Parts: sequence; C-alpha cells; structure tokens
Amino acid sequence: MDRVKTGIKGFDELVQGGFPKNFNILLTGLPGTGKTIFGMQYLYNGAMNGEPGIYVSLDMADQIFRDQGRQFGWDIERLEAENKLSIIKVPLDRERIRIFEKIKEEAKRIGAKRLVFDSLATFAINIDQFEVPLEIGEEVGKILGKSTAFSDGIYYAGSSYKRVTYLAINQLSKIGTTNILITDEQMGGSHTTIDGVSEYVSDGVVQLELADVGGGPARMLKVSKIRGTSNSLEFHSFDITSKGIVVSQPGNK
Repeated sequence: MDRVKTGIKGFDELVQGGFPKNFNILLTGLPGTGKTIFGMQYLYNGAMNGEPGIYVSLDMADQIFRDQGRQFGWDIERLEAENKLSIIKVPLDRERIRIFEKIKEEAKRIGAKRLVFDSLATFAINIDQFEVPLEIGEEVGKILGKSTAFSDGIYYAGSSYKRVTYLAINQLSKIGTTNILITDEQMGGSHTTIDGVSEYVSDGVVQLELADVGGGPARMLKVSKIRGTSNSLEFHSFDITSKGIVVSQPGNK
C-alpha cells in the first residue's frame, strides 16, 4: 500500500510510515487542540517534498493561515507563488456554493496530491448554502437525457446535515488527493464527532485531546482507526513547538 508521509515528527511511526494514498483521514478534537496546525504542517511538509496541496478554509481567513505559518518558519506565500500550495477561502455569505467544483479545478491546476478541508463541522452548520453534486444512474440519465457524470447539473441541496456530510466526504474522495478532514469532537454523547457520521465514512480517524497527565494539562493524540493499517491504539503526548507539532512517548489518557 502506497503511503503519504505527514512529515510530522514522531507521527508517521504510529501509522506504518504514513497515511494510505488517496484516503480521507478525519482529524477531530475540541477547539484549541491543534487540529489546524496539524493540517497546515501536513500541507507544508508535502509542498516542500514535491507534493502540492490545497487548504480549503471555511473557518479561517487566508491571511491568518499565512501569518500562523510564519510563526513556525513556514513561508506560505512563497509556496503559493510556486503553485505548491493553494488556499481556497470559501465565502459563507453566498448561496448555492458549488465548492467541490472549485476544489477539483484547483487540484487539477496545481497537480495537488494533498488536501485539508477545514472544517466539516462548519460545512454542516451552513448546509443551506451549499450544493453537492450527485451521480445519477444510467436509467435516470436516459430519462433526463444526461450522462452519469457529476457535472450534469444534478445537485443535492437538502437539509439533512448527515447526508450532506456523507456526500461531501464522498466528493473529496474523488479528487485524487490524500485528505485530512478537520471536524469538531462531540462533548458527551455516543459519537466521536458532532455530525455523528463522518467517523464512519472516513478511512481513518485521528483524535487530538487535552488531558490531565501527571497532575497537569497535556496534549494527547490517538489514532483510532486507519483502514489497512496496523496503527498504535495508545494515547501519545505531543507538543506544539516553534517548528510545529512533535509527537513523543506513549501516555495515559
């Protein structure tokens, strides 16, 4: 199985050398646990190693992304100028947004290999503003006089956030990139995420948490699942350093 190295120190060893190519990896956690930094570092390391990437932002202004990268010594502007990194800022003050068409166009333009979608939670909250393309079957296509391609103008614009989340993840899996999908953790309840469906649809789940370890707060990371991977199931501590995230020794939740 081909694997994509995150380049995050100490992490790839937990997942047999990296994420399986073309997988959707869900990155979940409460606000402030380091999800966006993890995604940024994944894209930066890829761009520096010949794997262009796209950051799709529903939660953060593109300039904030650049400024935050600068804090870790990452020259985001230079990578953008070299078409090694692209930032797509999704405007949430519009209706009938067909964001997946934009993502596919941009992925083709720069030859993207990696993608970070930030975030599924915000996407679900604003589902009334998005249209998600649907694949139509052969019989329906004959009736409508259309082929079975996604670009034929058949879209889902309903109110089910679970279905929209499912369709969104399905669309992202068709781009040909290895993706990190950021979302928020559910506080309490029976599901890992607030939408209750993305953890089942995604190919892998990485959880970031803040926990009390040894009498003090600590950042913890756990790889809950990755299909086709013998991954560590322990909690591992990690730090956010001046160079980004560094994963250290196993710990206890």
